[in-house]
Amino acid sequence: MAKKKRRYSQLNALKGRIREKGTSYRKLAEELGMSVNTLSDKINGFQAFTVSEMEQIAIILDITPADVVHFFMPTYCKTQRSA
Repeated sequence: MAKKKRRYSQLNALKGRIREKGTSYRKLAEELGMSVNTLSDKINGFQAFTVSEMEQIAIILDITPADVVHFFMPTYCKTQRSA
């Protein structure tokens, strides 16, 4: 069996927000209409979230529009801080 290859950054801030809001991958996946494995793959950088999924998650987890970049594009945030 081929090992999965991470193509995107892991979303550690999003993982923390899920815990902070007292929810679980299972509950969030149900609200998004996707499997827990798919959600896990997306959070761990093996697949990308769609814009629609990011919008839904932002609403569910009370993420403001200004903070979306922080939670979903950590690599972009690092390059902005370095500039």
